[in-house]
Amino acid sequence: RQAELVELTGAVLHRAAQPMATPLGTLDAIHLATADMWREARGKELILATHDKALALAARATGFRVLGV
Repeated sequence: RQAELVELTGAVLHRAAQPMATPLGTLDAIHLATADMWREARGKELILATHDKALALAARATGFRVLGV
C-alpha cells in the first residue's frame, strides 16, 4: 500500500460541490471527490480509510472499499 499527495485544485472543489450519494460536510466532500477523481484518472481500485461514519457511507455508496468504520 502507498499514499499519494493530491493537489487541491479548482476541479476537485467543483466536483466536491456536486451532489453526493449521501449528505457530507465540506471537508468530507473534498476527500471523496479527490478519491473519486484519482480513481477515474488512474483506472485503479482505491481503498478509502476513515473513521468518519458519514464519509464511509458515502464512499461505499460511490463504490469504494472502506477501512476503519
